[in-house]
Amino acid sequence: MNKLTVFEMALLFALAEKYPVLYTHFDKIYVGERECTGMGQYVFLKYYDEKDIIPISEDILSVDKIIIMEGLEIEIGFVGNIENFKLVNLELFVYGSNDWDCVFQNFSLKDSKEL
Repeated sequence: MNKLTVFEMALLFALAEKYPVLYTHFDKIYVGERECTGMGQYVFLKYYDEKDIIPISEDILSVDKIIIMEGLEIEIGFVGNIENFKLVNLELFVYGSNDWDCVFQNFSLKDSKEL
């Protein structure tokens, strides 16, 4: 079982601002696997108790935020994917490049409307 990183928690908090029901799930999930694709990353989430569900009707959770990394000229977007009332993964995707090593250092979240 892998704990959520500070970076992953920041993404969850950003999603929870729009979908407050997520706040109740932060302590119910852990990272099953992280997969770097070069064009993005999947953070596959697991539940400590498989009976836990999120009472939400959306399949894709999105916000108007972009991840900015110090030293990178690319911008990174993200969404949360829901299946069977569970948050199954965080999906990160790169804008403007297909060569990213999935290293997160000195990140910030910016409102995409301000860019």
